[in-house]
Amino acid sequence: MSSKSPPIEASQEKRKKEPRPREVVLRDESDAIIDTLKRRLESLQRQMARYQGDKAGRAADREAQGGTLDIKLTPHIASRMEIPAEELGARLQRLIGQIADPELKSELEHCRETAFFLFDTFRRIREKHEDLIGSLTADSLVMKATEFSRRLETSLHERRLPVQVSSVSPLPHRLALSPQSVITVLATLADLAVAICGQPSQIAISCPELDAAVEGEETRLCLQITSNQAWRGIEGQEAISSVAIRSRIRSSAIVDLLYVEKIIEVRGGSLQFFKRQGQVYGFEVFIPITLLERDEPAETAAEV
Repeated sequence: MSSKSPPIEASQEKRKKEPRPREVVLRDESDAIIDTLKRRLESLQRQMARYQGDKAGRAADREAQGGTLDIKLTPHIASRMEIPAEELGARLQRLIGQIADPELKSELEHCRETAFFLFDTFRRIREKHEDLIGSLTADSLVMKATEFSRRLETSLHERRLPVQVSSVSPLPHRLALSPQSVITVLATLADLAVAICGQPSQIAISCPELDAAVEGEETRLCLQITSNQAWRGIEGQEAISSVAIRSRIRSSAIVDLLYVEKIIEVRGGSLQFFKRQGQVYGFEVFIPITLLERDEPAETAAEV
């Protein structure tokens, strides 16, 4: 029997093939501390996730409540301001009856008219705020230009405004716009034009940049509310609302105009006086629209 040891390489190979005994890990206090920290971290992460979800929900609730508050706050304030304006008018009326001086009496009568103007303005804000604010956020709709024109004519007829609607140039066959906003703007300005000049007006709709516009992109709709005669006493160098207030037309028309100016601004449009040979003949509004189809499809035109 040989006493020689097996070769070193064979011995190493044998040890590799033999199963190793399972290592025994002795846990100490540091491992327990690490496990505890991991659990606390996971707990904090879950709490943070819940907090972020609750925070987003609360923010959405606050935003919704804020929108509702904003809609209701203005008419609430206006209704409260009606009271002192009405009382001021009544007190001035009593004083006028006690004054004999013609000059002083005339001045007090002017103050009384101003007080009534303020009272009527607050009343109009309270009555029309929600309706006009709705026009700021009204959804855009896809429609044909002819359908939009019909809606506008119907709205003017319902408001008993003697205004004719016509097209100055070819309009897009199909477009996207907010008809509620545009009709509110046009009807209000048409009413204001009648109040200022005292005669019927007409509305001309055009799309002056149609040839250069790209389908699927934004272009502008031009809306002109004009009269046959020039408006006297108006140079057209200042804001339309300032001119309207100075002309002392109905307070209800002033309130509507102020809202309309904001609607046009929010919609990305512009409002100015329409001039011809340096004289003011009405209003000109530019409203952004989305051009969807420039021309009527051939098959549709053939069917018609």
